[in-house]
Amino acid sequence: MTLPELLIVITMMGVLSAVIGTAIVTTFRVSRSTEGRVNVARAEQNIDVWLPADLASTDVTDLTLPAVDTSPTATPCGNCGSIDLSGSNALQLAWTTQIAGASAGDAPIEIVTRVQYQYIRVGDEWQIQRIECVGSEPCRMNVVLHDLDGPPDPSAYADVAPTWVFDVAAPDSNPDLSDTARRVVVTINGGGESAGAGGGENTVSLTAGGRTTDEIAADDFIVPSFVRARSRCGGPISLLVDTSGSIPTNDLNNVVEPGVQAFINAFRDTPTQIQVIEFGDHARPMGPGNDWHKYVDMTDEAAVDALVAEVTKLSDRRAGARTNWEDPFFRALKNADGTAALQASNRIVFFTDGVPTVHRRMDPESGKPADQFYTGTQVDYNAGKYDPSKWTAIYNQTAVTKFNQESFDRTDALLDANRGIDLIFVGVGNGLQSVDRKWIQNRQAYTDPSADPAPVVNRAGKDILTELLANAPSGQVPAVQSGGEYTNAEVANYYEQSNFNAANFAAAMRAAALKDCGGTLTLQTRLADGTPVSDEFVYENSEFRDDDGVVIGSEVRRVTTSSTFKTGTFDFEIPSDTEYFDVDIVPQELQTQAGYTPVGWSCRAGADPRVPEAVIDVPDSAYDGITVRVRPNEAVSCILEVTT
Repeated sequence: MTLPELLIVITMMGVLSAVIGTAIVTTFRVSRSTEGRVNVARAEQNIDVWLPADLASTDVTDLTLPAVDTSPTATPCGNCGSIDLSGSNALQLAWTTQIAGASAGDAPIEIVTRVQYQYIRVGDEWQIQRIECVGSEPCRMNVVLHDLDGPPDPSAYADVAPTWVFDVAAPDSNPDLSDTARRVVVTINGGGESAGAGGGENTVSLTAGGRTTDEIAADDFIVPSFVRARSRCGGPISLLVDTSGSIPTNDLNNVVEPGVQAFINAFRDTPTQIQVIEFGDHARPMGPGNDWHKYVDMTDEAAVDALVAEVTKLSDRRAGARTNWEDPFFRALKNADGTAALQASNRIVFFTDGVPTVHRRMDPESGKPADQFYTGTQVDYNAGKYDPSKWTAIYNQTAVTKFNQESFDRTDALLDANRGIDLIFVGVGNGLQSVDRKWIQNRQAYTDPSADPAPVVNRAGKDILTELLANAPSGQVPAVQSGGEYTNAEVANYYEQSNFNAANFAAAMRAAALKDCGGTLTLQTRLADGTPVSDEFVYENSEFRDDDGVVIGSEVRRVTTSSTFKTGTFDFEIPSDTEYFDVDIVPQELQTQAGYTPVGWSCRAGADPRVPEAVIDVPDSAYDGITVRVRPNEAVSCILEVTT
């Protein structure tokens, strides 16, 4: 090799080394950015599950509480047990709910719920934990954000608001909006190379209406507020439907199926997601595919129609002849691996005609893990110390026909960890009236085979069902029926019917569905193909009148729809002596909608069309407003169709 050739080779090797090094650095950086973006997306999704719903629950007009508390030293009080409260409060929200008194005529009981988002160090990791305390019940904690940036001064963070990761903002220039226009800005660092798309530091802005990743100025008047976004109607709901062998096929076809369809149809076009889980020996969600959870968006017309059609196949889909209460609740509340479901139901409506006879450990199709409820050595309850001849449902017995205590206890243990969820039970049939169910309860027998399970007592099936609901021998709120309709659906949580009657069962299912959504009006803006309009449309309700034409509302309220938030909902508290409200809805800020042409309005109440009572002329505009009739026992929805 000549000297010039050697010099050329050395030069080229240097160039190639530099290029390869650059490629490796670029690959590493792209990998870190990609991983960072995944981390950010995961964190955004997790915080989005919890915070908007908590914000929507908060009533800033309730002056008996600090509805919003950002003091770093605030604690959620209640029975916190072993939960570590040594961190710093980022945001605490509080609201009150009312339940019926212990007996007829008693004053309603107020229950205070407090939810705190705590910034705390756990080992080497900084987290945001959500701590929920409902009344006097033990508090619950779950981690909503992992791997956050540490504080500027780790030794003194407990008394400092963690604004570097979790900032509660409000328009300071207008004191009238300081309570109702609050938003939360969460800073997430995914560990990428740079901020934003690089997977590094990102900010997420959350309000009661949901999440947006665009920055909104703190003094911006149009910040979505609690008042503007808050509605009692909406969120995920699970309906658990008993299809066990004790229900005759005729009743399943002619009573249960129409009742379940009535439940689904009551939510059409509302901001609700529903999954229907049928159960017998085990539980299965209804719908296409193999997903563990199968929620249906009730604003998706085609998906709702498909779910309603599938309900007609209940008798063909029986999941075994026995009754497994544990598995449907497991399906609703857990992932397949036993961890808490990311999308947890706000409400579970549970229909059954009998008591549990099997549980997840007794049915191989229920899946694993089956034994996540009890610690220590697993001992079957029915292997305890007592006379087996007095026990009618022994574990591994081939035919379990009456009642299995462990099946109840496992279901009860699952619900004990989720008592903050709204539960509604519907019990139907003669099987719940029988009083020969053998009740032997002493949970010490699960970890101590020598423990005495306590004496056998005979209980009615309905008493076993209500004990699961109330977590006590009494405390359920029975539904009251008059003239074929239920008159206390807003507080009732227990519907009991002694036999299968199509009209009564459908009425109970509609009432359970409309506990929160009754007396609401939901608006959407769509194109002709059903696609939500991407731009914001603003609708105003400035007046509504009772059935005598007397003006009730004078406060101007607005909702906004877009492709991000497809629905906007107005809530109305319609008194028992009033049949309906006539509600005026008028589009606003139409100067921003020059690119759209209105086609017209269509309304419905559940599955039934609803013709507007009147058309309201909007001056100097092609748009019209409408007057819509809203009753307390129905969820009304209206859609404005536009073209581009």
